[in-house]
Formats: sequence, structure tokens, C-alpha cells
Amino acid sequence: MADIPSIWREELWHSFLVHLPIVTLLLASIAALLKPFFSNDGHRLFLGQTTFVMLFIGVLSGWIAIYTGELAYDIEVRKICDPEVLQEHQWWGYACLITYSVALALVIGFRFIPAKLLSLAKTFSIILLAAGLIGLFYTGHLGASLVYQQGAGTYKPSSDCSEFVK
Repeated sequence: MADIPSIWREELWHSFLVHLPIVTLLLASIAALLKPFFSNDGHRLFLGQTTFVMLFIGVLSGWIAIYTGELAYDIEVRKICDPEVLQEHQWWGYACLITYSVALALVIGFRFIPAKLLSLAKTFSIILLAAGLIGLFYTGHLGASLVYQQGAGTYKPSSDCSEFVK
């Protein structure tokens, strides 16, 4: 009887950790994209703070997800049928997170940017967050195709599922 592998395998850490940055970066982008449509100062303040907090958490946890993705890469690249999808997922993950990291640096820098350039900097940060969101969706699409089409990180039981019988 075959043993069922542990759920705590190194190649699965990425899938456990990647969902936090996905959600927080998505929320940061949505809050930033909605902010210009509100005239109430209270709503704009809330959306600005939400953008900052979600962006900070997302970028920090995103780099942790990148690290765990690198650990999984070395294991999964030998197991899947089309490693080019994995390489593209990796490239888009880096591009997306670098975009969000630059946006975070810009948002932090708003306090230090001269008033004349602040409007331009805020517009550029919204463009970065929109671009990051598009990259986030595509990176997620590639990650889903790795798991659901190629079985990356998944355990494939025997045809009779005998390893589940006690």
C-alpha cells in the first residue's frame, strides 16, 4: 500500500501562501481605482488608507510567495508537461510584484513629493495599480492552468485509490 504524501510538502507552501497577496493586492487596486470617483473626504481618506494598508501587506506577502514559488519551481518543473507555462507564470509573478512594489514606494513617497508633482505621482500610481491588477489576473490564470491542467503540486492517487483504504 502506497503512502499518501504529506500536505506540508515544500512545493505546496507557495499555494498556501499566495492567496493572501492575491486578495490584498486586488483590494489595493480596487480601492485606488475607486477613490477618484468619490467627492466625500471621509470616503477618499478611507480608500486611500485601504490602498496603502492592502498594498503594504500584499507586497510584503507577495515577496514571500515569490520565494516559496522559487522553492516549488525546482520541484515542479520536472513533473509537468509544459514547463514554459511555469516559466511564464514565474516571469509574470515577478513583473506584477515589481509593479506593485514601485506603486508602494510611490504611495509612501507622496509625503515627500512637491505639491506641483503630487497630482502626476498619484495618477502614475493609479496606472501602476491598474497594470498590476491586469498582471495579477494573468499570473493567477497561469497558476491555475499549472494546477488544473498539468497537475502541478497535486498528488495523483492510484486508479483504485487503495492508498486511502485503511
